[in-house]
Amino acid sequence: MEAQEPVIRTNVPLVLVPVTVTDAKGKPVDGLQQDDFILYDDGAEQKQVRLDTSDTVLAPVAMVVAIQSSGISEPALARIRRAGSLIQPLVAGERGEAAVLTYDDEVRTLQQFTRDSAFITGAFEVVEPRTIKRAKLVDAVIEGVHLLETRPENYRRILLILGESRDRGSKAKLDKAVEAAQRAGVALYPVTYSAQKIAWASKPSDAPALPEAPDYAGAVVELARLTKANAADVFARATGGRHLSFTTLDGLEGAISRLGEEVHSQYLLSFAPAESRNKGYHRIAVSVKSRRDVVVRSRPGYWAQR
Repeated sequence: MEAQEPVIRTNVPLVLVPVTVTDAKGKPVDGLQQDDFILYDDGAEQKQVRLDTSDTVLAPVAMVVAIQSSGISEPALARIRRAGSLIQPLVAGERGEAAVLTYDDEVRTLQQFTRDSAFITGAFEVVEPRTIKRAKLVDAVIEGVHLLETRPENYRRILLILGESRDRGSKAKLDKAVEAAQRAGVALYPVTYSAQKIAWASKPSDAPALPEAPDYAGAVVELARLTKANAADVFARATGGRHLSFTTLDGLEGAISRLGEEVHSQYLLSFAPAESRNKGYHRIAVSVKSRRDVVVRSRPGYWAQR
């Protein structure tokens, strides 16, 4: 008789699953009830799933905003500095809190968690370009996740990235940053831009200084960078977030407004994982059985705690 493989508990007391439900045109779908949702953990339907309708509106948001501060980002920063006042009212909310960090060749925390919109706005306004091309996006995500891990577990944890979609010189690896975000239950929302495209759409005063001679070495580095993985897409897909983009100030403000609308129209499901032999990553799937025409997006999984 073969020895049975031991059953191991996931050691995760409660898994929070924010769920975004939209129609075919992208508008939030309201009025769904607990019985409308089906949630699968590693393919097994979970019978004890809770829908906290009051928490969907009132659950505090903990948010980190990571801003790329490379020299090539100056045309984008001219827009980003003017958008700081939108973070607290539209995304974090009255009971939520936000922190601000920047990244180029280093990652720096400009503002610790606060509920004061004036402090958040002030942090945006003082962001200055530093290293010309370095932008350690992956390292910034790791630092942002560490900051969010200090917040209570019942908070919805969000990391907003305002920068390019690809990394420029991080020490940390992309897969490690993804795992860290998944373990901490952080949803990543990259709002990205093309440094080249945004420069063409900018005023001359917004553009970074150009080198006197052609930067052939820099061009080679840039071409090599463009062949790498689109980190923004990976982060959004792997954490249940969303990748948006902008070129103009109106586009940036619109993206932040869409993020806020999504966060504050989400349904918040939660469940206690059953015993499992899987000591690693568990895949989550959520569907709405009463509506076949809707689009459902949620965190794609969670890690059993070691």
